[in-house]
Amino acid sequence: MLLQAILWMNLALIFYTWAVFSGRKEGLHRKHLIIFGVGLLCDFLGTHQMNLISVLYGKPPEWHNISGVASLGGMGFHFLLALLASLTKRAESVNRVFHRVSITIYSCWLVAFLSGAIAGMMRMKQIR
Repeated sequence: MLLQAILWMNLALIFYTWAVFSGRKEGLHRKHLIIFGVGLLCDFLGTHQMNLISVLYGKPPEWHNISGVASLGGMGFHFLLALLASLTKRAESVNRVFHRVSITIYSCWLVAFLSGAIAGMMRMKQIR
């Protein structure tokens, strides 16, 4: 179960990083919406797996819970913003604001990702 969670979270990192920086370089396009969606799905599945693990083996640190939930919500908002821009065919006018928001949300998500990895490694060290 832990390996699945790690796989999902690393896939989320790959897809989300790809979407943010590719979208920033090329401008917001429909392919970025798909990549964001895949990253969001991977993040959700990884978070779900981590939640199942925490139920079995104990609760993770509160600071990670807060940053993780906020980051998943931010990633969802980010996806909705990309979807709205794509559906209204106003991607070019949204690009400036979108990319400012994009880097901020990505940075917060990355903090949650890294804090989870660190908390998990510290927990494994304690178990041994």
